[in-house]
Amino acid sequence: MAEWVIFPVLVMGVVLGLLELIFVHSDEAGMGWFKHGMHAIPIMLVLIAVSFNIGPAFKLAGYPLEETLWVDIGIRALLGVIATIKIKSAAAIAGKAGSFGEKLWHAAIIGLLIAISPYLWPLVQPMVPQFLQF
Repeated sequence: MAEWVIFPVLVMGVVLGLLELIFVHSDEAGMGWFKHGMHAIPIMLVLIAVSFNIGPAFKLAGYPLEETLWVDIGIRALLGVIATIKIKSAAAIAGKAGSFGEKLWHAAIIGLLIAISPYLWPLVQPMVPQFLQF
């Protein structure tokens, strides 16, 4: 049985969470930007966890699937689209600014980074201090 990957999920979640806060701050003026940015982080962590752990996550949900490269890419692409839609809809529901809050390309960048985060991890891992790696 495949093991759940936890540490890379947390590191990528922190990195993408900070990037999301930067994007939200630049897009949404006023006092509500921090609350909106913090609202996005838990969902982002769940999506990153599924992206890193496709096999175990689907097995836990009762849908064991045969993992192949194209199944993984398809599921990760779907996760990226879901993340983009979630980020844009949360900004639209909050009614921020005339352009519905966050810019589409900011949401799309976050969605893309969530989708490719397992492929980015080998580039990020050497930058994590040794005492934090476990």
